[in-house]
Amino acid sequence: MSTAPAHPALEAVRSRRSWSKVTDAAPTRSELVTLLSAAGRVADHSSLRPWRAIELRGDDRLVLGAAIAEASGDSKPSTKPLRAPLVIAIVASYKKCDKVPRWEQEAVASGAAHTLSLLLDEAGWGVIWRTGGYTRSKAVAAAHGLGHNEELLGWLYVGGKPESSRPGRRKDVDARSHLTRMPGVTTLPDELGSSHDDDAERASAEKAAKKAAKKKRHAQKHQKKCAKKKQKKAEKPVDWAQKAKKAEKKARHADKKARKALRHAEKRAQKAQRARDRADAEQRGDVVA
Repeated sequence: MSTAPAHPALEAVRSRRSWSKVTDAAPTRSELVTLLSAAGRVADHSSLRPWRAIELRGDDRLVLGAAIAEASGDSKPSTKPLRAPLVIAIVASYKKCDKVPRWEQEAVASGAAHTLSLLLDEAGWGVIWRTGGYTRSKAVAAAHGLGHNEELLGWLYVGGKPESSRPGRRKDVDARSHLTRMPGVTTLPDELGSSHDDDAERASAEKAAKKAAKKKRHAQKHQKKCAKKKQKKAEKPVDWAQKAKKAEKKARHADKKARKALRHAEKRAQKAQRARDRADAEQRGDVVA
């Protein structure tokens, strides 16, 4: 006897993945209507329902392929829409409302599309959301029959999940790096304290690791530079005649400096002697000219 998960929505979200390859099986229109009705329960300010979906099956996908080619400047129709038996175009259908701006209505349409994708996945269907540079081109808009107040958000490619496919490799999101507080908040509630401490420790560890890595790179660079300089010096031939010439020049310079210092010392000694003689003469009462 199987036991239902305690949190089915949580498990459904955690297990979902994008399916780039699907089989030819697809949900019926009736099944799609049921799921789409549930997806429409997303948060919707003023209940405008600013979205709609267009299902493309069979030759409808060829029409989309021709529109993509026209928008991309290709001579042959694109085969991308043929990757799935069912393609669902997600359309933001904006309503005139002073309270709900255009960006908020587009967010609602996007939310409905994500919810539909999740519901399809939970129902056993493989789904992937595809877009492209041609998504909002005139040719593609015309092929879908969009109105002047509508924009295309992309397509959900839907089909059966291949039995031979490998499990998805998508990692869980580290929510702690995406969950922050208002600027200037220095204290946290008790229940968040440990999480805040973990974040602080992780940030400190990352900073220390970056600093250590930078220091290591600097040391390696310096070591490499010194080794290169030493090698260059070792490879350079020694000019002993030039070295002797430089040594002689240094010796002459030192000798000249010593003689100059000696002359200065002699002058200071003579000056001191004259000062003593003058002092002695003044004591004797001699007239000093």
